[in-house]
Amino acid sequence: MDAQLSGAGVHVARVDRALHVPGFRRYFIGSVISVPGNWMQMTAQAWLVLDMTGSPMALAWVTTLQFLPIMLFSLLGGAVADRFPRRKLLMGTQVIGAIQAATLAAIVAMGAVQMWHILALASILGCITAIDQPVRQAFVADLVPLSALPNGIALGAMSMNIGRVLGPALGGLVLAASGPPAAFALNAVTFLVFAAALTRIRPDHIAPHPARPKTSLLADVREGLSFALTTPALQVLLVATGFIGLFGQNFSTMVPLVAELIVHATKAQFGLLNSCLGIGSFLAALTLTRAGKPRPARILMAGFAFGLLLIAIARTETLWLSCALFLAVGFCAVVFSTSVQTSLQLLTPVHMRGRLASMVTLLIVGSSPIGALLTGLVAEQVAVWLAVALNGVMCMAGIALAGRQALALGRRGRLPKGWARAETGPNL
Repeated sequence: MDAQLSGAGVHVARVDRALHVPGFRRYFIGSVISVPGNWMQMTAQAWLVLDMTGSPMALAWVTTLQFLPIMLFSLLGGAVADRFPRRKLLMGTQVIGAIQAATLAAIVAMGAVQMWHILALASILGCITAIDQPVRQAFVADLVPLSALPNGIALGAMSMNIGRVLGPALGGLVLAASGPPAAFALNAVTFLVFAAALTRIRPDHIAPHPARPKTSLLADVREGLSFALTTPALQVLLVATGFIGLFGQNFSTMVPLVAELIVHATKAQFGLLNSCLGIGSFLAALTLTRAGKPRPARILMAGFAFGLLLIAIARTETLWLSCALFLAVGFCAVVFSTSVQTSLQLLTPVHMRGRLASMVTLLIVGSSPIGALLTGLVAEQVAVWLAVALNGVMCMAGIALAGRQALALGRRGRLPKGWARAETGPNL
C-alpha cells in the first residue's frame, strides 16, 4: 500500500473502480435514490418557514435546532459507529427518518402545522443525522478495499450531490404543483428505498471489525479526540474544516436568504439556485473520482476559493450571475470536504474511522447552529449581503491559519511531505 496521501507517480483511479464491489454498488444505488428526497424536504421546509413567518431569524432557528443535536451528539455517534454493525445502524436511521418525514407531511397536509411542529421534527432529524453521517462515511471503508477508498468516498460524495442537483429542482416543481406535503411524503418513500437497498448487502461483503477492549462510549470518544489532537496532519485538517463548517457550510440558511432578499427569486428560481449549487458539487465529485489521493494544496486552495466566492455572491443581485457563483461555490465546497474526508480515513486506524468521521460531521454539519444563528442575526439586524460576505471572510481567514500551521509544523519536521498515512491495519 502507498504510504503517502500524495506524491509523484500516484496511479489515477478509474471513475467506477469502487462500483465493481457488489456491496458498495448496492449502497451507491440506494443513496442515489434516497438523497434527492432529503433535499426536496429541506427545500420545501425552508420555503414553508419563510412563507409562514417571513423572518430570516425563524429560518435560522429551524436550521439551528436541526443541527444542534449533531453538534451535541455526533462524537458519540462516531463512537457508536465504531462499536456496532454499521449496516444495521444505517437501516435504523433510514426507518426513523421515514417516520419523521411522513409525520411532517401529515401535519402540513391537515393544515395543522405550527412552528413548534417544524422545530420539534427538525430536532428529531438532527438526532438521526448525528448517527447517520459518521456511520455513512465509515461504512464506505467497510465496503471497498483501501486502494479504492478515495474512489469510493468520491463516489459517495457524487451520490450525495446527484441528490443536491435533482432534489432542489424536484422540490421546486413539487412545491409549485402539490405543495410541501408532497415533498415530505416523497422523502419518506426514499428513506425506505435506501433501507431496502441496505438489506441487499451481504454480510460477507462487509469488512469485519477488529476485536477491541470493552470500554464506555465516552472513553471511546476521548481516545478518538486524543488521536486527532496528537496527529499533526489531522490538526491542520480539523482547523481548516472548523472554519469552513462554522462560517461557510450553512447553505440551508444562506441560500434562501440570498434567493429571497438579494436576488428576489421566485419559487422555481430558488430551486434553480439550489440546483446550481448541486451541479457544481456533482461536477467536483465526478472530478474527484479520478483524482486519486488528495494533496494538501488541493484542500487549502479549495477552501480559500470557497470563501472568496461567498464574498462575490454577497454583492451579486443578478440571477444568472448568482447561479454561476453558486455552481463554483458548490464545486469548491465538495473538493474541500471530500478531500478532507478521504485524508482522514487514510490517516486513521480502522477501529477509529467512525470517530474521525464524526469530527468532520461535527465541524461541517454540527457547527451549523452557531453559523446559522450568526448569519440570521447579522442578516436581520444589519444586512443579508454583509452576513454572507462576513462568512466568506472568516472562511479565508481559517484557511490562512491552517496553512500557516502546516508550514510551521513542516519546518519542525512534524508534517512529512505529502502527509504520511498512519498504519491502518487490515482491510478487505
